[in-house]
Amino acid sequence: MNKQLAILCVDDEPVILESLKEQLKRHLPQNYELESAESGEEALEVIAELYQEGLEVALVISDQIMSGLQGDELLIQLHQNYPQMLKIMLTGQADVQSVGNVVNQASLYRYISKPWDETDLILTVQEALRRYTQEQQLLEQNQKLQELNIELQQLNISLEQKVTERTAELEQAKQAAEVANQTKSTFLANMSHELRSPLNAILGFAQLMNRSKTLSPEHQEQVEIILQSGEHLLNLINQLLDLAKIEAGKITLNETNFNLYNLLQDLEDMFSLKAQNENLFLKFTCAETVPEYICTDQIKLRQILINLLNNALKFTSKGGINLTVACRLIASSQIRLIFAVKDTGVGIEPEEMNQLFQAFTQTKTGKETQEGTGLGLSITQKFVQLMGGEIQVNSQVGMGTTFTFDIQAHSIENIDLSPEIYPKQVIGLVPHQPAYKILIVDDKFSNRKLLFQLLQPLGFQLKEAANGKEAVEIFQGWKPDLIFMDMIMPIMSGSEATQQIKSSSKDNNTVIIAVTATVLEDQKAQIFAMGCDDFITKPFREFHIFEMMKKYLGLEYIYAEPTPNLFKPPNSILTHESFNQMPSAWVDELYQASMDLDYDLVLDLIQEIPSEQAGLSQTLTDFVSNYKLDQIFNIIQTIKNNEY
Repeated sequence: MNKQLAILCVDDEPVILESLKEQLKRHLPQNYELESAESGEEALEVIAELYQEGLEVALVISDQIMSGLQGDELLIQLHQNYPQMLKIMLTGQADVQSVGNVVNQASLYRYISKPWDETDLILTVQEALRRYTQEQQLLEQNQKLQELNIELQQLNISLEQKVTERTAELEQAKQAAEVANQTKSTFLANMSHELRSPLNAILGFAQLMNRSKTLSPEHQEQVEIILQSGEHLLNLINQLLDLAKIEAGKITLNETNFNLYNLLQDLEDMFSLKAQNENLFLKFTCAETVPEYICTDQIKLRQILINLLNNALKFTSKGGINLTVACRLIASSQIRLIFAVKDTGVGIEPEEMNQLFQAFTQTKTGKETQEGTGLGLSITQKFVQLMGGEIQVNSQVGMGTTFTFDIQAHSIENIDLSPEIYPKQVIGLVPHQPAYKILIVDDKFSNRKLLFQLLQPLGFQLKEAANGKEAVEIFQGWKPDLIFMDMIMPIMSGSEATQQIKSSSKDNNTVIIAVTATVLEDQKAQIFAMGCDDFITKPFREFHIFEMMKKYLGLEYIYAEPTPNLFKPPNSILTHESFNQMPSAWVDELYQASMDLDYDLVLDLIQEIPSEQAGLSQTLTDFVSNYKLDQIFNIIQTIKNNEY
């Protein structure tokens, strides 16, 4: 960027305006032109003069309530005329409507309340300027690349003799594209970091509420919706991160031993209720030659199947979805698994097939639904290729679509099975263990409260700190056994606090776990270099916290009874025929009891089933044992609907 950048401060109170300018001058480099205006009208004039003088206004910091043009009106007008300009509202009297207007119509970068914290203000301004510079550099690089392509086309038409020069320029253009691509990936990762932090509180407190046994069915359903929506948002963010990692060449295989049947059953449970609600069938078929225990990257295989099943359900309004799994032996224990996801949905237009696996590209139907990011299939293809396979698609408009992919894997004996990745719920500590002291450090009250409420019922001694300085002071007088340390905080960062604590004495055994939204590998390396023993990324799951404490403190937990999770054959599914031998009055009573979540009455009704109907009795008992009365209710309701 060749133009000098300017920052404009707008406030109708000269004292505040002077204080703001003085703080910015003290912390920002001298190469920024710092201007001020005491009204919205004057601000527009100053900006026009700056552009006439050849300067570029990168950032405007404006008060809201002023005489004449209000702050939100000013920022909206500036966004219309200078969309690339970043805007910060700095005020203590703005109403919700004003803030909403400027967020929706002016792409507000940040809102800071008066009186402001100087450190928070400077960090926000520095980050805004850094973002503005990166975006302008990326724009300039793209413009340069376009100019190079146009120039190359002109040279190709008029100057055949300059082939050597043309080749060199193409190479230069390629390098510029790679730089631009890397800049984009870094930008995506940074923005995803900003989005993951608030999700930590949303998902964390929803998990805590979901553990409660006192929630009404209505509130339980609402908590489930919060969890599902949060998980969906996290999935979208993770897709952006996966894309950035793929483009940077940092995606690798993480092969583990696991039970394939359990994975398929988990996915069937996950999607069956949604399919039933849409009046669609969902059928999983596994060939006899498919081994139960395999070794491959379970996380990536699970994500591939989730992406394909989600797409199938999204674009199918009648009929249903079939998932089939087959196996072909390659050599010894080496196998190739073939998966096919077939739906009876709307199908894909022939002209859209070539663009199906391109990032940020959606089909016509996908755009009409206004769902997703256009990344799912692109990431799916990359994962399949990484796992040694290929993915293909066959589709006919109005008839449906079939996605088929294969992956390499190894069949294993069940004695080699790795620990199951699906965690058991911790409900207490085994008696006679030390009362460990845990310090929770985070500048966000919601994040501290989340960890506090998660750990307090288990009997730990807990203390909190809102910044690194408080953490160091508490450590010196309390000597906690373990510290959960946020990294980015005002006054003193988590990294500085960690370094001070770790260097305080040679016999210091305090474990420090970094809790961060950082996802880039080089930043993780920095966390370890600062002295942290380990790290957990936000948003975390409660079992991550418990497993980390078990790893470093040697804790022994009391777990809730595990829920059986076996890949069941088709004869365990309840159908209309399952209830043929039972009186209609009995079916109606079971329907009402399952709707009322009356477990005792359901068990009494099961006792009335004749011995000849042992299969029905066992299936209903399994549903009750797994707390799935909702599925009994949904099945009977579907049967009743089909009778009319």
